[in-house]
Amino acid sequence: MFRLTSLATALLSLFMLSAPASAYEAITGPLGLLAYDKAKAYDGYTLFTPHTKVSSWIVDKIQDPGSRKTYLIDMEGNIVHTWKHDHPAFYAELLPNGNLLRAEKIAGSPVNFGGWYGLLREYAWDGKVVWEYKVSNPRQIAHHGFDRLPNGNTAILIWENKTYDEALAKGRDPKDKALSRNGMPAPGQGPDGQPLQGIWPDAILEVTPKGEIAWEWHVWDNIGTGPDQIDINWHLPLSMGYFARADWTHWNSVRYNAKTDQYAVNSRDFGEIYIIDRKTKKIVWRYGNPATHGMGKAPSGYHDDGDQVLFGSHDVEWLPNGNISIFNNGTHRPSANRSSVMEINPATNQVVWQYETKDHNSFYSDFQSAAQKLPNGNWFITSTNNGHLFEVTPDKQVVWEYNNPISTDDQAYCVKRDDNPETQVHRAYRYGKDFPAFAGKDLKPQGKLAAGCPDWHLLLEFRQGPNFSSK
Repeated sequence: MFRLTSLATALLSLFMLSAPASAYEAITGPLGLLAYDKAKAYDGYTLFTPHTKVSSWIVDKIQDPGSRKTYLIDMEGNIVHTWKHDHPAFYAELLPNGNLLRAEKIAGSPVNFGGWYGLLREYAWDGKVVWEYKVSNPRQIAHHGFDRLPNGNTAILIWENKTYDEALAKGRDPKDKALSRNGMPAPGQGPDGQPLQGIWPDAILEVTPKGEIAWEWHVWDNIGTGPDQIDINWHLPLSMGYFARADWTHWNSVRYNAKTDQYAVNSRDFGEIYIIDRKTKKIVWRYGNPATHGMGKAPSGYHDDGDQVLFGSHDVEWLPNGNISIFNNGTHRPSANRSSVMEINPATNQVVWQYETKDHNSFYSDFQSAAQKLPNGNWFITSTNNGHLFEVTPDKQVVWEYNNPISTDDQAYCVKRDDNPETQVHRAYRYGKDFPAFAGKDLKPQGKLAAGCPDWHLLLEFRQGPNFSSK
């Protein structure tokens, strides 16, 4: 039996007063590994890059101290590999060949909407840049999601500017206060506080390894009021601030399905998921908010969600069974702000699995976040707000839990307090030990990210009993 140090005992007591026994839900408390059920967790390595929210409108000077490192940790929270970079991150993914594909925030963005980055880079295991693609100019900026296709191409989301006059010519109502000829006040502004004119709809670029555009799809080419079109006069109410302004459609994830030759994309602001057929370039399925195309009731007043299901959602993913998953943030949901993870059958429009807590707020994140279904049926969830990463079984038992202790590359903490800097993570991923990227790699433990801190999962197990994380 181990003994608790006086510091650990004091900190643990504070934590236990504010958090339930099942999952970490307090906004203050221990950071690092909090729970690990070896018998039920999916064994592997977790990849993440700390991402601090932009705290200034002056994005041209990168007023964002986000991490310039990407970390791979084992199940015990030990670092096993680190990549170093020149630019702060948005997020990164590990490729089967052992390379890292990473979205990087570079100076010169024409907008300050959440999710911009501008530069996509591929790094070898040793940190050398082996490929990159940049979209950052006065009328275009890469943002949010990307996906490496089986043929080696890369799908990238971009925003593209359409002026006030172009929007009117396309059918936008000139009386719409969300559209401006002379720009609009923050948060619909660009670098150095300059107001933005017009709107910035989304597009997908599919880029070859040589940097050539092999395929593209633009919201602007699919304007209309039909079920396979985007209504240029639909947007969220102005009461929701920047959700209804120049950042109009706000897609935040893109995934390709090689079996069906289709793309799945997600729109935060429309509250919808779309499936786009790559061959016909048509929207063949949409889900989440039928009011956007006249097929359902919009939310109306206090507690009335209408027919809308998705609110501020992120991270659409194809599942091996043909279903689709999504992190439904629940932001601005009239009935209550609460997040959930959903698995949806597109053939029936039925939610076949859902994770949300009884109090509806326990892992709430009003922006970003992600959900990954693991090969053993468990779910690996990223709740961005507090850098909260956790794994749940199909019957919703928490079996692994980690709170990011890194704020910047030079600052790590044992405990989160109100005055600590942010420790957000946009998306994290779990890779099994048999993932091809790890073949022949040195993955020996190199110590914790926050060295010298207590082993919280051991202390919590001592305090709660060996099965506390499964309650």
